Amino acid sequence: MGATTSPESSILDGLDTRIARAIQLSPRASFHEIADVLGVAEQTIARRYRRLRRDGLLRVTMATDPRALGNSTWVVRVRCRPEGADGIAGALAARDDVSWVSIYEAGWEIVFNLRAADPHGGMELLTRTLPKAAPVLDVRPAAVLHTFVGGAPTDWEGWHDALTQTEANSLAETRIPSGPDGGRPSSTTIDRTDRAIIDVLTRDGRTSYTDLARAVGSTPGKVTRRVEHLVWSGIAYFDVDLATAALGRDAIAIWLTVHPRHLTATGEALAAHPAVPFAVAVTGAANLTASVMVHDTDELYSFVTDVLGPLDGITSYELLPLLSRVKNAGSLVSGDRLAPPRVSASQISPSQSSPKRRSASSRSAL
Repeated sequence: MGATTSPESSILDGLDTRIARAIQLSPRASFHEIADVLGVAEQTIARRYRRLRRDGLLRVTMATDPRALGNSTWVVRVRCRPEGADGIAGALAARDDVSWVSIYEAGWEIVFNLRAADPHGGMELLTRTLPKAAPVLDVRPAAVLHTFVGGAPTDWEGWHDALTQTEANSLAETRIPSGPDGGRPSSTTIDRTDRAIIDVLTRDGRTSYTDLARAVGSTPGKVTRRVEHLVWSGIAYFDVDLATAALGRDAIAIWLTVHPRHLTATGEALAAHPAVPFAVAVTGAANLTASVMVHDTDELYSFVTDVLGPLDGITSYELLPLLSRVKNAGSLVSGDRLAPPRVSASQISPSQSSPKRRSASSRSAL
């Protein structure tokens, strides 16, 4: 295949997009497996992937499902003065219990995802720390009640046609399998070795089993079985972070107020749309929030009129244009690229990683 530019991105060419889609479908597929499916030399696949990762365009990570550990999840809206948005967002992004942070509406609003390790976790942040910060005007937390889409590497389907169905099926066969019902987890516990494995794979989800075993003081066979169990049980999953520069699209946050009778149907309709990588039911007056990826305002208008318009039960909606991402899933963001992963303690062990920890540059904001 020639190196023509992908129509979906001004950064990725056609082969880059095919490789990125292959990684979405099977985050830990070997270079040999990807090369075999795409019909490209293994060395070319390896070189292209390493460049994508080095340039901050793509990264594979491991994340935990908060339901598996009995954690509560919140989507929090923070109204603030624009001159203070960067400082507040940076301080939030430095926390281990915050998985993503974005700035919307020209800096007037920050939205972030908070994973609280216990029913009272994060309450100090929401009820004391944030409200006392000088730039903050209002804090509106919404507890996540149900996830319609979000938490899988293929949640964003904008590149669904980059591969043939046969190629996609072949790659799906190489994926680490999840258990019944997609590995829907029940509340459980994990041990120190599991935490160490997750910590390493959070920084690089494609770390080889040999290197992973060396990092956690085990053997390749044992860590392989551990990883397969974490995924099968639904405790953890592999995700693919994609930089804004790679996507070639703008992100828009949508907040909907939906009649309870139509909430499930509306959420499922949004989840089925290839431009929607995230949609959850939440508490509050706006009881459903989602993200949509669009090329321009014309495409956004079409989404509102052609996708939202026909849905029953929507009584109001709000659109928030993205100004900048500060943290994308588990990866910090620098401009329109993913920043190099920082070495940190496990994101899921309060005893080993304080959720209140902040970098020195962020302490003055919160």
